[in-house]
Amino acid sequence: MTMDPELIDVQHVTCGLVPLMQTHLEGSDPDVETVSFKVRQGIQTELWNSFGTGSRWRLTEITSDLFFDVATFVRVEVSELDPLGLTDF
Repeated sequence: MTMDPELIDVQHVTCGLVPLMQTHLEGSDPDVETVSFKVRQGIQTELWNSFGTGSRWRLTEITSDLFFDVATFVRVEVSELDPLGLTDF
């Protein structure tokens, strides 16, 4: 079953953006495999640095749009043998 990615607009948030995004990710329906966020432009580096390994969600891409960027996350299965995702490197 293919579902369109959920798109959450957080481009107005300047303080506490990462915890807000994590709250949305962790609170999403178990059936949702992809979540995308509309974020303000120019914060790609900060987002890549903020979302590391060991989460149930992986930041897969950040694309530029006309007045905002879109950060897309996909759900990943956390391995009991490698909960930090160290074997991904």
